[in-house]
Amino acid sequence: MNFLRKLHLIVGFTLVLPLLIQAVTGFLLRAGVFAPTTYGLHTWSIIWKHIVFILAPGLAFLAVSGGILYLAMRIRQWKRRK
Repeated sequence: MNFLRKLHLIVGFTLVLPLLIQAVTGFLLRAGVFAPTTYGLHTWSIIWKHIVFILAPGLAFLAVSGGILYLAMRIRQWKRRK
């Protein structure tokens, strides 16, 4: 379980910067700030086609491993209460 926890942490920290840039620039575009730099960062120009193959499996892994880690924690809590 410690290996899964460490892997979850490493993948999460690896994906935080591209996802944060994507979220902030998407919010700015939605708010009406249509600067060319904002749009260029949001669409990642040419490399977006390639970065999607890293982000999508990474997010799927984080969702699954987070669920597993949460359930393991809850099961430990239930066993301790008995």
